[in-house]
Amino acid sequence: MTSRTVELFADAATPEDLFRGQWQGRPSKLDAFKPYLDDRWNQSGTNAWTVWEEIVPLGYQGSYQRVRAYFREKRTSPNPITARPPSPPRRRPPDPPAPRDPP
Repeated sequence: MTSRTVELFADAATPEDLFRGQWQGRPSKLDAFKPYLDDRWNQSGTNAWTVWEEIVPLGYQGSYQRVRAYFREKRTSPNPITARPPSPPRRRPPDPPAPRDPP
């Protein structure tokens, strides 16, 4: 184990602090359809295959397994899972003013 790994474990206050990497926080193809999936879940539409067949014509290009995993998460979670609200579009900060020539 390298000293960098030891420092990482030593500095972590919680286990979640160790979850860093290229896949953390990455958007999913399913994110745009989660509100629809939640509505179907609330209407007792818990059959992942049927719901997957409904969202494919709406533009979903992900796999059936991702939909099935989302419903499994909802089924086995003690707390209800709701879709995260979409994050606002990121805007670039304004450019600084150009320097002026002295008079």
